[in-house]
Amino acid sequence: MSEGLVLIHRAPSALLTHVEWTISGITGNPTIINWTKEYSTDSIFRGSVAIDCSLNDCATLASAFMNLKQLSFEVIHQSALSGARWSFTPSLGMFHCATDEAGNLFVGENQIRTSMEKAGSNILKLQAELRKLLGQAWDDELEPYRELIGGAESNHGVMSAEAERVSYGQNIRPL
Repeated sequence: MSEGLVLIHRAPSALLTHVEWTISGITGNPTIINWTKEYSTDSIFRGSVAIDCSLNDCATLASAFMNLKQLSFEVIHQSALSGARWSFTPSLGMFHCATDEAGNLFVGENQIRTSMEKAGSNILKLQAELRKLLGQAWDDELEPYRELIGGAESNHGVMSAEAERVSYGQNIRPL
């Protein structure tokens, strides 16, 4: 088994027990999530839980959650050598990517070649294609929720490119 992390960014109160049952059923371990109300409403909750699971368990879990259609979530799998992340929002659908041990996305050579061919000599189109490969739209939509799970400083190793760029830029001091 390897490590998994389930981040439920937005869940209606009617689905909370169903989310826990789904995790318990797939992992075979009883799961209770410490749910937190979203500040703007009393009927939307967020929570996270670490799980012992296989890559297939995480994929099954992401598919089961996706079928609920009202959740915004991420399921992250990490083994000694590789991992994967599934991100879902009702407005965007599912994004899946392979990751390394540090959480960086694996983008294949053929994916990059295809993006370059689609873009031709148009640099703006190339940027848009690369953003698709990196799941930038999902990062942009989920980033505000990531900051709220586990405190303002914690995002469980998931950081959007924009947030990383801002963070990196703040640490550089001119000579």
